[in-house]
Amino acid sequence: MSAKPHWWIDTDPGVDDAWAILMMRAAEVDVVGVSVVGGNVGLEHTARNALRLVDLFAAPPPVFAGCAKPMIGGLPDAAFVHGADGFGDALLPPPAATLQQAHGAQALIDASFREPLNLLALGPLTNIALALMLDPTLPSRCARFVVMGGAVNGQGNTAIPSAEFNIGFDPEAAAMVFSRWPGIELVDWSLTLRAAPGVRDVLDWLSASAPLARWMRAITHKTEAFVREREAGQWAWADPLAAFVALHPDCARYEHFRVRVECGLGAARGQTIVDRVGISGWQDPMVAIVADIDTSLFHEHMRQALL
Repeated sequence: MSAKPHWWIDTDPGVDDAWAILMMRAAEVDVVGVSVVGGNVGLEHTARNALRLVDLFAAPPPVFAGCAKPMIGGLPDAAFVHGADGFGDALLPPPAATLQQAHGAQALIDASFREPLNLLALGPLTNIALALMLDPTLPSRCARFVVMGGAVNGQGNTAIPSAEFNIGFDPEAAAMVFSRWPGIELVDWSLTLRAAPGVRDVLDWLSASAPLARWMRAITHKTEAFVREREAGQWAWADPLAAFVALHPDCARYEHFRVRVECGLGAARGQTIVDRVGISGWQDPMVAIVADIDTSLFHEHMRQALL
């Protein structure tokens, strides 16, 4: 029997991070570590939420706090979507798990020397950029690197219309990672919108009697209100989509282009710029942009993760 793939998750939980991590929990993989970054809400909250999530594992992986702030500065947090604590202000009990002492970036590096890793990034790329600064050889010890981030068609989800949140929160970190890490698999916001399940479907999944469904229901009520205020028929779940691609690359179709991130302080700060023509002269590593996925299977895996 072949060994299970080893995955390291870098995250800023966040309601959609939570569902993504539950999908990884349900899969035939070993989550060997979790590093936490400030993003959706502050690091104090995202770290506590990550500990709550690993409490749900039969064998909880270690959790390491990482960077609290972006390298220079970017967008404000997303508490208006996720709640002030990132989990819908649901007044959850404190976690049983505790944080490890090492910094998340160093813990990722150390883990990569112990065993071959796959890396899933669900939040701003600050921890990953710091890890690259500490050890530029890190990519050579990671078989795959799946990133949720960017808006390859220019339609973002932030106050900067062309910027997606994870990239816009720390553009400098993202620019460094895209310029130094070959073979990134990019799950962007435009794909998230195309693959979004219907609101009624999501509410049906959350109404299941299983304990995990009830737990997710408790933390999603503020996000649900945010979606309903916009009278959206679909409910976009970016991080679960990235988890699905991590687990099922055979169900994804990729297009390969070079990608850069706008780091200026103007109206396009945080935009992901894709060289689709190929005459820019850029020498950055190619990025495998996920262009399409098996949407029905993605939705089924979201549902199954709650059972």
